[in-house]
Amino acid sequence: MKNPNISTNEFYNDFIGTETYYKYLLGLLLTDGVKTVAEKENCFWFLDCIASYQLEKICGKEEFQVWKIQRIRDTTFKVSATNGNNKVLITQDIEYSDFFFNELTIWKENNVLLLPSEH
Repeated sequence: MKNPNISTNEFYNDFIGTETYYKYLLGLLLTDGVKTVAEKENCFWFLDCIASYQLEKICGKEEFQVWKIQRIRDTTFKVSATNGNNKVLITQDIEYSDFFFNELTIWKENNVLLLPSEH
């Protein structure tokens, strides 16, 4: 059962690997898991955010990135990215989103966006 108090990743943890890669913005590829989460949770805006930051020098040069969206309160969220070693690359406040879960983590390896369970 869908519960906002667990992470999106926990709810969608049955995705292990991918059968198909889907073309996305700026040459990024989505795995089955990321595409499913974006469609079912209506959060393509988060993927757009990840894609747009790839144009920034600080993100574009990092082959591995950990992207998170975390609820701050009610409908306010924070998007952040690290290099996987706790070096913060960006943070951005999202003043309004109707995202259901409290958090979601997506990894970017080279040009592929994947759920951690798909690694």
